[in-house]
This record gives sequence, structure tokens and C-alpha cells, in this order.
Amino acid sequence: MRRTAVALLALACAACGPPSVWRGLSPDHRTAFEVLSSDGRSCVRIGLAPRTCYDAVALQHFTFSKDSRSVAFPVREGDEWLVVHDGRPGPAAQAIGAIALSTDGARLAYAALRDGAWHVVLNGAYGEPFDAVFSGSLTFDPSGRRVAFAAERDGRAVAVIDGRAGPGHDGIGQLTFSPDGWHVAYVARDGVTARLVVDGTPGAEHDEISEFRFAPSGSATAYLARDGEGWFMIHGDTRVGPYATARALAYAAGGDITFVAGDGATERVVVNGRPGPAFHSMEAPAFARSGVAWGYIGHDSTMSTVILNGEVLDAREWASDLVIAPDGSRYAYVARRDGAASVVHDRGEASFDLVVDRTLVFTRGGSWACLVGDGKRQKLYVVVEDHLTRREFDWIRFAQVVQGQAAGATPPDLQTEILRSWVAAEAELLPTRRP
Repeated sequence: MRRTAVALLALACAACGPPSVWRGLSPDHRTAFEVLSSDGRSCVRIGLAPRTCYDAVALQHFTFSKDSRSVAFPVREGDEWLVVHDGRPGPAAQAIGAIALSTDGARLAYAALRDGAWHVVLNGAYGEPFDAVFSGSLTFDPSGRRVAFAAERDGRAVAVIDGRAGPGHDGIGQLTFSPDGWHVAYVARDGVTARLVVDGTPGAEHDEISEFRFAPSGSATAYLARDGEGWFMIHGDTRVGPYATARALAYAAGGDITFVAGDGATERVVVNGRPGPAFHSMEAPAFARSGVAWGYIGHDSTMSTVILNGEVLDAREWASDLVIAPDGSRYAYVARRDGAASVVHDRGEASFDLVVDRTLVFTRGGSWACLVGDGKRQKLYVVVEDHLTRREFDWIRFAQVVQGQAAGATPPDLQTEILRSWVAAEAELLPTRRP
């Protein structure tokens, strides 16, 4: 029986009761913080800075920037809530919602309730009022210069982009900036139809749109849509399908469009409209961030097949979790046989008692890393290729982080993302044999 990362996370969280002291880490794991009770107050300490105490702290909205250099969190003083950004308190509000920081932490946005209406506060300034700001919609573009969110006004959903509200719809989802930040798109639902809206221009009507992706540059998009009983991949005037199922849509760095299509009995990867070999089930393809390297793993009843750049690389009793280095120069995946596990990579194979699913990553230095189990010690460790030692997995702290970050999100997807990020951050802290 496979032990998955999600199952292990569930065990971790189930084992932890409410903590008397809440401890966490920045995304790069180089800055620790804690929140503890003292004389009826909630006191926060970040790194080596002095403690600051408040009447209450909203732990679930403790937010670091991606570069780990900036932090923001909501606190209550008396009857008022405010957001503290790098030690500086913002304007008062009746309540605080989701918080977003730009990648470098220079810009802060969050939802705030004032005088019975919800606003988005951007860099300390209140925006226009709305009946609600949709959870999970507040986002900066990659450069941090633009901000967007979805809100409700007079019973209609609107996309608010750079402070300007668009037309009303019955519902709005997947509000997303393009990788270059110049374009924005979302799925709008009106009645029984859905449309992809790109830079304010609505596309064709469909029964359902499950996901869309921007091209690596520009405003071009591809999306998966259902019309009647069939699913299609749509890109400009190109329409590929129908299929019984379609998922895992992606643009490769070289511009190829891929997705996983199913006929109810088998699945296959479709690349630029061309279907690959069929398997009983498939894992989502993996891609390099640059170059054209990509691959996937297909499963049949007795074998897993690893395919890299369209060619069969390996066949194993069981394989999973294919990852490709950002520059496309390396690959690694997990294999299992007779109860033993190993990491198979382009330079060899390393064996372990257990390798936790969905934890394999490549570090910035080009080495693979993952979470492994030691049967004799009954412990989990982060290990890194060519490194001197391993770091014991901190169940308690990790469970606290998951509990804090999982609020309002899809648990399996978020847990996998958090776990991979955790392993990657821990791996960067290990000493290496390399000079």
C-alpha cells in the first residue's frame, strides 16, 4: 500500500493539539517566529527582535513574502484590528481578511471591514467599498506593481484590477496574472455558461471551464472546457477533443501545450493536439522552467513507465514523483520494489526504507532532495544528494505551519505545496561535501 504525503500530513496534524506556544518559520527557514500568551496578551517574537504584545493575533493570516524578508500579520487592540507590516501598524478596522505581500515584501494588500463594508487596503490606503472580498482572490502580479481581487457588490461578482471594478457576473474564479504581469484573466460564470475573460474581453461560452494557463509570455491562453458531455482543450482557434476527462493543463517552457486526457478507462498525455501512449492512470507531467525538457509517469496494473522528452526512460514495478531540474539538465523520480524505496536519478540510484510521496525536489545548487524514513529509528529526515548529513523532520512545527496556512484552501493541493517547499528550504540549510 502506498503511503502518500497527504496521509502523513493528516497524521501529523491529528497528533497535535492546540499549542501553548505557536512556532513557525519563514519560507526560507532562516527566520523563526513564535506567538505565546503572557498575562492575557498575545506576544510575537520574530527572529532576534524583541517581543511585541497585543490583545490578540490572527495566526492563520501570518504572512511572509516569498523572499522571506518581510512579514505581515493581523492583531487586535481593544475593539480594533490592524495589520502589522515589518513592525509598523496600519490603519484600524473592524475585521481583517486575507493578506497578500508582493514577492519582495515592499507592497502590502489585505481585506478590511470598516463601517459595515469590505475594502482592500493597499499600502495603508483604503480602497472603495464592497459587500465582500472573495477569499483567496487577492493577488499581486509577479513584479508586485499590480494587484487584483474579486469582490461582491449588489449581489454581483466583479473583478477589481488595479483599483478598477469590471462588469458584474454571477460568479468569478481563477483570477490570475500572466507570468510577465501585463495581462490578467479569470473565469466568469453567468447563468449556466462560463467564459474566460482575458484583459476584459470575454471569450466563447461553455458549460464549464475547469482551468486555464497563460503562455510563458504575452496574453495567449489555453484552457480546458466542457461542452455537453465532452471536454476540450481550447487555444485560439484550435479545439482538441472531445474527451471524457481533461486535467493538468500546462505550457512547457518551449511553448508546447500539454494536458492529461481520459476516455473513462485510460489516460494519456496530449501534446499540441497529439495524444501519447495510453495508461490506466497518469501523473501530471513535470517540466523544466527553462529549455524544453519534460516528462511524465504512466501506470498500468503491473508496471510504471517513465517517459522523458517523449521517449521511454525506464519501466519499474512502481515509480512516481518525476521532477526535472529548473534548467532541464537533470531528472529524478521515486521507485519502489518489495517494500523498499529509492530515488532514481540521472547519476545513479539511492536506496532508503521509505521515501515520502510528493517531496522530491531539486535545490538551487542542482542536487535532489526529499523526505525519507528510517525504519530503525522510526523517524523522518530531509536528505540531499552529496550532502554530509540529514535534518530530522520537525513534525510539531510543520503541523503548526500546515494548520495555519491551510485555512480556506484545498487541503491536498496546499499540503503537497507546503511539504515540497519545506523540504526545499530544509535542504538549503544542510552542509555539502562539494567545495
